[in-house]
Order: sequence, then C-alpha cells, then structure tokens
Amino acid sequence: MSFHRRAVADKEVVRYGDLEVTVLHTPGHTPTHISFVVRATGDDRPPVLLSGGSLLYGSVGRTDLISPELTRPLAEDQWRSAHRVVAELPGSTLLMPTHGFGSFCSSVSVEEASDSTLEGEQQVNIVFKYDSAESFADMLVATYDPFPAYYRHMGPANVSGPAALRIDSLPKLDVETVTELRDKHDAAVVDIRPRKVSLEARPAGTLAFEYSSVFSTYLGWMHHYDRPIVLVASDEATAREAALSLGRIGIDEVRGWIEPEPLMAAWGSEHLERISWQEYVQRFRGTEHTLLDLRNPSEARSLPIPGARQVPIYFLDQHVDELDTSKPIVVHCAGGYRAAAGAAWLSSTKHIKPIVIDDAADVGAQLLGA
Repeated sequence: MSFHRRAVADKEVVRYGDLEVTVLHTPGHTPTHISFVVRATGDDRPPVLLSGGSLLYGSVGRTDLISPELTRPLAEDQWRSAHRVVAELPGSTLLMPTHGFGSFCSSVSVEEASDSTLEGEQQVNIVFKYDSAESFADMLVATYDPFPAYYRHMGPANVSGPAALRIDSLPKLDVETVTELRDKHDAAVVDIRPRKVSLEARPAGTLAFEYSSVFSTYLGWMHHYDRPIVLVASDEATAREAALSLGRIGIDEVRGWIEPEPLMAAWGSEHLERISWQEYVQRFRGTEHTLLDLRNPSEARSLPIPGARQVPIYFLDQHVDELDTSKPIVVHCAGGYRAAAGAAWLSSTKHIKPIVIDDAADVGAQLLGA
C-alpha cells in the first residue's frame, strides 16, 4: 500500500478555507523535515508553528536516527533551523511540536519551562544557549542514548503504509495452543500483569513486561519482529490495550492472550525476589555480588550508583555471558520497571535468577553515598 502526496517548497503558502499554511524547510531531525506556520486570514491572533521534530519545548528533535554519517551535520542544521524560525516569526508565535522531552525522538533538554511561545523558548530552550551550530553539535551528539530498535522498521512502514489495526477481539487461547506457538513457532509469551504480581509468580519461561505507558517501548526494543507474541493477562481488556500499543509501533503478530493460572498449572511457575534499596544495603553491602544497572547511559551519568555495573536493558543479550553467575546478581533501574523486565528475561532465557530492586534510583544513590 502507498499513499498520494503533494510536494511542497520552502516558503510555499497553501490555503484551506480561512487558514493560511506557510511551509518552512527545517532540516535537522531529518534532511527533508518541514514545519508549518498556520494563520487565520483576517485574524490578528499570533500564528502557530507546527514544528514537528524540529524545535521542541526546551529541546530539539534527535539528529542521529538516520545514520552516523549524518548525525553531526543534522545537529548543526537543527541549530540553524531553530534560529531561523525565531528570526522570521513573531515572538508571540505559539509553538506546537509533535512530541516533547521524554520521547526517544527528543534530545537533551533543560528543566525550565516557557510559556510555549517562541519568545519564551528563546529564554529557556537549550538550542538557544549556544552561539554557533558547531558548539551546539559538539554538545548534542555527546548526549545521545541509543534509540529503540523498532525505529528501523518505522520508516519503511510509513512509506509503504502499515497494516490496519484489527483488535476488536483478541482470541483467548488454551494451554495447548500457546504451547504449540512457543515450541513450533518460537512465540514470545509475555506476562503483562503488574510486576509486583508477576515477580511473585508467573508462568515458567515467560517474559515479564508490565503493561504501562512504556510497555511497547521496551518490549518493542527487545522483541524480534518476526516472532509471534502471546500475552499473559488477567483480563481481555488489558490484553487488547497492550496489543493495540504494540500495533502502533508495527508489531502486529499478537496471536492472543491467556490467563496465568492454567499456564502455570501446565508449565510450572517462577518467582523472583523483590526488595527495596534499604533491604539491599542491609543484605548486600560489603558482600560479593553484582549490582547490575539497567538504566540508559545518560541516566547513569546524571545519577551514578556506586559499585554498579551499567548495562542498558536493551543490551543485556550482548553482555549476559560476561556476568559472574557464581555470586548473587541484583538488578536495578530508575524505578523498578526495567529491573523486573530484565530479571525475567535473564530468568527465562538464561536461567539466571536475579534479585530485583523495585525502588527509585535516587533512594539508592542517597543510601550508597553518591
């Protein structure tokens, strides 16, 4: 499937009724990136800048999503595009980007908030704190964390047109069907219940990615697209929401769902211990063990945990053979989500039984004297 498109040029004006839309070429996030300035004819209200992945609140869009060779040139372009729009548009222009800081498409940001106008962004946005494109690019390219593996599938899907999401009903599967999907089709069986529940007891050999706002990000990052998925859930509504979340990043092979009890009766169950940072200090400080930090590199730099070995969750498969399994392995992250998911991955794929710190990293940093 493909779609029709209309080519546009920089500064071209397109009218839709009372709306006047001016096209601006704002390279940076991509070489062909465009933004739109929207005005209502005969209206003296400030225009609106639909900036896409160019100028964001407090930040700019990432420039490393296409290739290593283009990362720095696009970073310099991103600086020029941001400075161009503030030079050409009124300071009262309202900024409306497609995403904000916290998205994997955004770059390093500042903590200050503006009034969402271009004038306000000039006061706080990190792109305006650098005097040249070169100095800004130096800073920007040094801050990037890896981006989700599923991003490489999104460009082709956007060009060809993704399959329609069809999850009005998600089949409820029996144990025999799930076992066949696992044994004959290498299906990933994923427990999506709250981590406090799945860590206590989940079907043996299953992954554990609690359904939440980051569910599709981290499962999509670690999942091979050609593998079918079976969801372990307590109810169909949650399973359907999870399938929809995966479908939005192009993972369409969710074959159905199953409740945990019949699967645990057939496959057995697994338990992973869950502790707080206070319990960790009491039990493990001064002992032989591995403290495994599953956060992103930027998180570890900004809030280091003394004595921890930092391996982002999405690189676990590349470093698991380096772990010393003769002594206890304790995993942590920023708040517990990735620690639980990473521990279940280690348990189900490598038969390693880590202990999970389900607690905030800042608590650990304080207790350990960071």
